Amino acid sequence: MPWPETDVVGTHVSTPVTVYGKAERAPDGELAHEGNRVPDIVALDARRLVVGWRAGVRDARDPSPKDQGAIMCARSEDGGATWAVGTLAEATAEHRYHYVVFLNDGGVLYALLGLIVVDRDRDRRGNVDGFPTALVMRRSTDAGRTWTDFPITVDVPDNGRGVVVAGKPLRHGGHWLVPYWRHAGGTTRAGVLRSADLRTWRSGGLAENPPGVAVEEPQIALSSGDPGALVMVARTLDLRGGASAAERDAYYRVRATHCATATSADAGLTWSPMTLDEDLPNYYVKTFFTRDSEGRHLAIYNTLAGPFTGPPESKPDQYREVLHYKVRRPGEPWGPGRLFADGRRLTRGAARGWDVYPSADEYAPGRFFVVWEHNQINIKVAGLDISRGFSGDLLGGSWKLYGGARRTSGGGFALRSAGTAASGATCPLDVRRSCDFVLEFRGRVDDDSALDPRTGNGVCLGAKVANGARRLMLAVQRSGVWTMRKGSSVWERIHALDGAGRLATWRATVDGSGVARLYRDGADTGAVWVVQDSRDSPQLTHWVTGTPGGNAAAATVEWTRLSPALPEM
Repeated sequence: MPWPETDVVGTHVSTPVTVYGKAERAPDGELAHEGNRVPDIVALDARRLVVGWRAGVRDARDPSPKDQGAIMCARSEDGGATWAVGTLAEATAEHRYHYVVFLNDGGVLYALLGLIVVDRDRDRRGNVDGFPTALVMRRSTDAGRTWTDFPITVDVPDNGRGVVVAGKPLRHGGHWLVPYWRHAGGTTRAGVLRSADLRTWRSGGLAENPPGVAVEEPQIALSSGDPGALVMVARTLDLRGGASAAERDAYYRVRATHCATATSADAGLTWSPMTLDEDLPNYYVKTFFTRDSEGRHLAIYNTLAGPFTGPPESKPDQYREVLHYKVRRPGEPWGPGRLFADGRRLTRGAARGWDVYPSADEYAPGRFFVVWEHNQINIKVAGLDISRGFSGDLLGGSWKLYGGARRTSGGGFALRSAGTAASGATCPLDVRRSCDFVLEFRGRVDDDSALDPRTGNGVCLGAKVANGARRLMLAVQRSGVWTMRKGSSVWERIHALDGAGRLATWRATVDGSGVARLYRDGADTGAVWVVQDSRDSPQLTHWVTGTPGGNAAAATVEWTRLSPALPEM
């Protein structure tokens, strides 16, 4: 049974409510069509909520049109406990919609809609690519019960992507600002639309992309340090590994990738050049970004995605399955990534277990309602409190010894294996507190064996941390330290050191992008790598394994601990 067997959410996330969960299925139970639903949410107060999302359509000329359809809407007047579902914008034979994003102007709601005019968007095969041909708006003065057209003009040149909006509007500098992206100069670039009256929209400047990187789905927020400045965060398509689909696929399977960020001091008229932010993971899927009323930045992101090619079964396991979030308080670095949501798999093929496309709105200081899409079926809403943190040990139970392992008088473990059966000690993690982590342990190799990189036999002092999304693997041998990198199932040596098996304190840090760093007795070894993406059940395990020929392995672990990866000040 793949992890998780049941839906799980983080410590400071409320029990999710399913707003809507109808989807057309094929006879085998798999999804028949539709594609991503991509919801948005607005909180008028702590009880009145409005959620919108895209619902797919059928097309006789295109059996499975993706990323287009009608726009559905749901209202709650009891803080998300119950919902009334309706349609905000119908799809017709002439037009469809690509997205919905809400703008809240003092209780009057506006729905920003990506309009697809079908006859203008057909390719030579008769298919509609799903990208909008225009931005249109609708307005509600009764908390989302009814909607009327709200005519606007948008001054954006014709381009191959239209005007694509995926982030929250913001009132700043006397203007409403809407983050958007479009095709420009042979790539995709991001900026904001600006309006003083909500009727006439003009584009500010487009930010310069990082070299070799395209940007999409920008988000904007006020800066924490400079109240007059804006921060823009965008998802990236990293082309430095190659321009072909196969090259991009290979690049994302083994590397950590990050959001692009830029700043503006003039309300989006101009932007600093975008740079890659190693504190904000992004794997070619939307990262939600905002600032709360007390100046804290919030980012909600997937731990694994990418422009992977081929059918669903060829994509990496746990593709788009886990949402994490992180918080940055004013004047401080970003905190550790923490679990937001990880729902069980409802299908075996496309969208299996996806938790993706988050959006959020603050209803009280530090408190948000968050909406996201689960498995291309369920629109879910949960509360998130970012004012609360946690620290200390992440272990969620008692140690279990196996394979002849025994406790030492000092409370550690003595491990010995004379063959291929492992000897070890394992402890479950409290997955609700799952986050970026630091593993520290003190131990030594007592009997050295020969590590087989492919079978894993011969591990002298092993350490594994699985947090439901990623897996750190270490093997301390007398000649150095070995690991398994992202995208690989083979051990390789990352730190060569004669006498590495002598008694020492080892420390490995793993950040939100999966980048690990190794320290020995407080000194940086220089070893840096990206850990595996993994659906292993959350655990901390130490073990040893001998070889088939009877070359025994033995080790002593004096102590071990696992804690959140708190930022360095």
